[in-house]
Amino acid sequence: MRSTILLLALLLTTSIAAADYGAPLVLPEAETAADPAVIEVGGTYYLYVTSSYVNIECWASEDLVQWRYEGVAWAQAPAGAWNDRDVWAPEVHTDGEYFYLYYAANMMIGVARAEAPTGPFTDVYDHPFVGGGYGGVNGLAIDAHVFRDDDDRLYFYFAGYQPFSVVRVARMSDMVTIDGEPTTLVKPGIVNWELFVTEAPWIVKHDGVYYLMYSGYGADRVNYAVGYATADDPLGPFAEYVDNPILYKDVAAGFYGPGHNGALVDPDGALRIVYHTKVAPTIGWDREIRINELCFTAAGRMYVGFDGCTQTDEDDDAVDDDATDDDDVAPVDDNEDDEDDDDGCGC
Repeated sequence: MRSTILLLALLLTTSIAAADYGAPLVLPEAETAADPAVIEVGGTYYLYVTSSYVNIECWASEDLVQWRYEGVAWAQAPAGAWNDRDVWAPEVHTDGEYFYLYYAANMMIGVARAEAPTGPFTDVYDHPFVGGGYGGVNGLAIDAHVFRDDDDRLYFYFAGYQPFSVVRVARMSDMVTIDGEPTTLVKPGIVNWELFVTEAPWIVKHDGVYYLMYSGYGADRVNYAVGYATADDPLGPFAEYVDNPILYKDVAAGFYGPGHNGALVDPDGALRIVYHTKVAPTIGWDREIRINELCFTAAGRMYVGFDGCTQTDEDDDAVDDDATDDDDVAPVDDNEDDEDDDDGCGC
């Protein structure tokens, strides 16, 4: 309990002075970039982000450092279509024959297909894939994530609303078909770091354990952060890590609102986390992309390795020993004016 309270205090007060957050990616032609997802194909990495809110664009790199603009991968839908605006959170996967783009639009999820990772992607359906009465979801749905397990079974994770955003999952029988009713895996807290929001799911499997990474608090806020939950099965039940979040702001370093992450394996075989941060410490959608190492201790604790994968499980004991009394910790507060009208979207 004390370590959990301490991390809530860290959201407000602590700066990791020695941490190497790394410079944001330089993406040609991008005025803003958020909600990143990366796929590697034949030694080239393809990055998709929220950018124009009407198109989905693509960047490519061989080293995750130097990026080139590959153009529009999915073009704006006609006015009046179900997916004509508020387009965000793209993610691309392949079945070995085609590439599939999953994206949110108008608070529902679509799926499109192409023969190349750069597109052009064409929608599979003339209606939402999930949400608005499709895919077993009558309401809203955003932030799609597809996970293929070692046995080739497919799982579809997303953020739904009941009424606040929750992380849900459903089986898939193929890349464009939901098989069965979605179930809820993670619900947000009210007075903790999540503040009514759990969204942007991403699964990492490590040593047979499924790590469900997700973001909370609201993507336009400096307190946006990343936590995780674990399970022995991709359908759950998932247990939230007691010391969430694992990725959070560092105001003194100008590191604001990290969240909506994906994961990838770099050219050297190391696991990486790709995510966005806010540019300014004010409410808004000004975001940019960063990449850092994603690490595990011997006991299976996940953490972001800003200075490499150097932490040990003994570090956890040191945090517990130094924890302050519960009465000494202030409640979580944005300190960002009174514009508390965030809808928790992952846009």
